Amino acid sequence: MPGDPEDGTVIPSFGGHVASYIWGGQERNVLRCLSRTQLCSALVTWRGRLAQEHLELIDGSGLSHLPGIMFRRFDWPLISVFVERWQPDTNTFHMPCGEITIMLHDVYHILGLRVDGSMVSTTPSTDVIRDACQVTLDMTAEELNEKCGTKTIWQGSGVLTERIMDSTLEEQRPFSVHYSAYMWLVLGGCLFLDKSGNRTHPSFLNELVVEDLQISDYSWGSAALAYLYRQLGTESRKDADSIAGCLMLLQAWIYEYFPCFRPQKGTLTREISIPRACAWDVGSECRNKIMERLLAFRARLDQLTDNEVNWLPYGVDPARRVPATPFIGCIQYRSIIEPYMPDRVVRQLGFVQEIPRTIIRPEKAKRPTNLKMYRVDFSTEMTSVMWTWFVPGSSFSIVLGALTRLGGGGPTVAPGYMQWLYRFSRPRLSLGGSSDGSSRLPERTNTDYWMGRSLEIHRRSLDEYPSMKRETRAMTEQLIADWKAMMGL
Repeated sequence: MPGDPEDGTVIPSFGGHVASYIWGGQERNVLRCLSRTQLCSALVTWRGRLAQEHLELIDGSGLSHLPGIMFRRFDWPLISVFVERWQPDTNTFHMPCGEITIMLHDVYHILGLRVDGSMVSTTPSTDVIRDACQVTLDMTAEELNEKCGTKTIWQGSGVLTERIMDSTLEEQRPFSVHYSAYMWLVLGGCLFLDKSGNRTHPSFLNELVVEDLQISDYSWGSAALAYLYRQLGTESRKDADSIAGCLMLLQAWIYEYFPCFRPQKGTLTREISIPRACAWDVGSECRNKIMERLLAFRARLDQLTDNEVNWLPYGVDPARRVPATPFIGCIQYRSIIEPYMPDRVVRQLGFVQEIPRTIIRPEKAKRPTNLKMYRVDFSTEMTSVMWTWFVPGSSFSIVLGALTRLGGGGPTVAPGYMQWLYRFSRPRLSLGGSSDGSSRLPERTNTDYWMGRSLEIHRRSLDEYPSMKRETRAMTEQLIADWKAMMGL
């Protein structure tokens, strides 16, 4: 991929990649990010004081559960070794057993967020956000620029989180202000974390105060995934020393797919109705020997086989529960637009991997070692439409285009969209899509077969052993019920 980044071509991304740095005999420290544990605890406490009518409004956002499920501690060596495997051109982790990535159904199951709906695509102007910030905090422009200790309340990187709390949630303000401030802090402190540790960007006030849509109408799940993709790409540079984004999603995703890295907590249990992240919080225990663990994790990944990967942690057909997950195209969070290409990781959809087609190329890409120069531009035209493609004779649909709002008359096709559709987003998992030219779908994995056999044994045990202990019978019945619920049966 040679070329000048200024003329619209793509430059190689491996030159400044941490992998080439390590392969060259160098080393870098473990990535870290400042914790938002105190903020999340304060938000949980505040929510617990709400009256029932206000609690229902907060919970109707689909976001209020996030502070309560955030991890109290992250496994930084584990996160770091996975970042070393991230390839920003494909937005996948490159493992010895092939490519694998965080998909939309992972966000749905792990975080309990919707992944369809209106894209968070607006990048509001500074003036619009400053006005909304003044109203929410009840401050003038001059007061926003005043110093709080050694730092001003308002900076380009965000507003001091402590002042947001003090000026809104801790004051006798109308509930509409409390609602906006709470959601502002939840979004900035749980899904779209920066590296500051003490500031929250005010751009969310655009969706909370300025725009007419309800906060629950937005696809915050796909936006959080696009933001995390970009952060992983940035931190794959060899000079990175910290990482932003929803790291709980990344760490819980590792535990779901890679049992060999799961915390040693004995038997982990969870309720079907709550986000799966709750099963994986490793608590606040101290971990020593950071670099030793980094090297051990790196060696373990080098030896990983495909049989050690739990390719289908949520059941044999993820698209049944989350129809948007086989979407092929770009996902967006404001000015960040990232390709989403499940055709490269079809084993996570229950299929056998074939050779994927050409990756979605950016208009411009600049990925030097200098992190401040990192920039990737995709055309906004790629994210203007939602399109559903039903594949004849198959049990799943391919969603093309982008997860955007639909007008009353259905999707509006932007100029040049159909040309882009046929160039970039033809269904990858479709009749006639196999490498040998035959009109067959990729073979399903046999996980569903063996799970069915296993459940048959459990059912026979319940029938043939009436003297089974009550605890064992209850556990067996719950196992069958959980699997049926997961499969939508």
